[in-house]
Amino acid sequence: MPEPAVRPEQPPTPPSAPRGMLSRFGDRRWQSRNLPEPVRRLPVTERAAVARAVRKCVPPADPALDEPTLALSAFARRQIHRYGWMYLGTPVAALVMSAAMLIASHDKQTLGTAAILVGAAIVTPASAVRRLERLERLESAIRTGGQDGPPTPRRRVRVPSPATAAVTAGIMVVASGLWLQWDARHNRPDWRLYGPHGAFPAAIAAQAPQHPRFVMMTYPFDVLTYRGIVIRAARNSGSVAAYGVRPFTIYWRLTRRDHRLVDADLDPSTGRLLTVWAHVDHDTDDTDAPMTAMMLDVRTGKVRWDRTVPGDPVVLGRGSSSIGRVVAIPAYQDVSVLDPATGHRRWRLRDRCEEGAGGTIGTTLILRRECPGTGLLLEGYDAATGRRLWSKSFASWWPGRDLARELPVKVDALDRNRMVVWTLEREAVYDATTGAQLGEHRQPIDGDGKIFDAETGYGPCRIHSDRDHRDGICATDPVSGRRLWSFPFPGADETTQLRSPMAVADGRVYTLTSDHGGEIVDHVDVNDARTGALLARVSPAFPRPGRLYGIQSTAGGALVLNDSLTPASTPHKTVVLGDE
Repeated sequence: MPEPAVRPEQPPTPPSAPRGMLSRFGDRRWQSRNLPEPVRRLPVTERAAVARAVRKCVPPADPALDEPTLALSAFARRQIHRYGWMYLGTPVAALVMSAAMLIASHDKQTLGTAAILVGAAIVTPASAVRRLERLERLESAIRTGGQDGPPTPRRRVRVPSPATAAVTAGIMVVASGLWLQWDARHNRPDWRLYGPHGAFPAAIAAQAPQHPRFVMMTYPFDVLTYRGIVIRAARNSGSVAAYGVRPFTIYWRLTRRDHRLVDADLDPSTGRLLTVWAHVDHDTDDTDAPMTAMMLDVRTGKVRWDRTVPGDPVVLGRGSSSIGRVVAIPAYQDVSVLDPATGHRRWRLRDRCEEGAGGTIGTTLILRRECPGTGLLLEGYDAATGRRLWSKSFASWWPGRDLARELPVKVDALDRNRMVVWTLEREAVYDATTGAQLGEHRQPIDGDGKIFDAETGYGPCRIHSDRDHRDGICATDPVSGRRLWSFPFPGADETTQLRSPMAVADGRVYTLTSDHGGEIVDHVDVNDARTGALLARVSPAFPRPGRLYGIQSTAGGALVLNDSLTPASTPHKTVVLGDE
């Protein structure tokens, strides 16, 4: 029996190199997709050659791969036809997006982005058509063995009828017109709100301070105070910001791109912050009319409404606008009165007079007007309808004077729908609705630094006694002018601060006094508003005691002092005093 042939020993098969994750993913992709059967049966290397041939639209070098290449090419063409909406929907979306960007934005930088989107919208369908043509030429070349043959029948693109094209174009034109009309009637928001960050800061205290001796915080800018926050609303600034007092952190900030702030006012009873803006001409860096009024919620910084109001922002001084029962925004020979809840205009007064708002008392809006031939007038208007209720001139308070018609007066609100008007020489009380006079008399005390609460006036005065004459503060009845009480300062040379020396809040009168001729704040006196009794006398340690501070506000546990004589920002422009 012959011996079996001895087979030569075969070398062991070397282990295959480990394949990477992308290679394994590619293998699974070729196996899992709904590919033609001739392609799935191919080994890995031949599948790659077929894929390369279809990708480059070049017949494969091995004629044995012609059938799988034709199958994969037909599969690719079916996929393009099946998902054709992607080639049409994407460019349409790009065109719509570019049109919306050009219409809604006033920024020139969006023009380049829109051009790129339009280019992509044009190229995307063209690339699909070109891909189909190349695949058809590949199939034709494989079937004819490299010779030119009859092309593969192609699916014709359906062309819409003229009627359909006309209706579609009409719909697009009408929709574009409606969009432009809507865009013209609605202001495009150019602001951005950052915050609010965290919970609303707690108030410093529920009442005004009793012993304001401690410097709680200093700010290098003017502030508006509201409970536990301070608001920075600087003129010509591009933003409004709210900061927490304890600690000093940003709570929210609203910035505008093409506008600058020209005025602001706060309504503490409702938490509404009125801001008035003007558009900036970037070529000249000047503000242009018309102005824009925005109402903000102090607690959140959100914009409640945004309205365009007429007027020249250059002549609108800081503190001219007011918010209360109505929003009054005066400008040169024009005043607009808006609803504080919605921003809709209630009425508008426009004539040859220069307008200035004095606030609302009850349902009456007080306006100070300087008209040709009549001089300064104080007038009351119905806040809801704009009907003029009364008009008063105070030229008789300066008899025989050349400038009697331009005599400046100050106005403040009293309780029971009354208002008080005063100068350095005279004082009178009127009914705010009817204008009827309730009392008039000579000014009993120094009217320069005088303040009022619900029914009493307080101001610096000279107190005479049998032994000496001393400076102090006095309380008077606005109707009769009768002095109610007086308090002489303890120091022999003590006098009131030169500017804004007094404030009243929560039944206490605060007075800044000086031992250096009124130029330096040495003491803060706190008196009982009803009796004049001294409740506290403190000497706060100011960071820079040489500054000429005046009282800006007193509420919420803080006494806010401000150096408004310095136009530039300084590290201690605003000083907040408190009990601790």
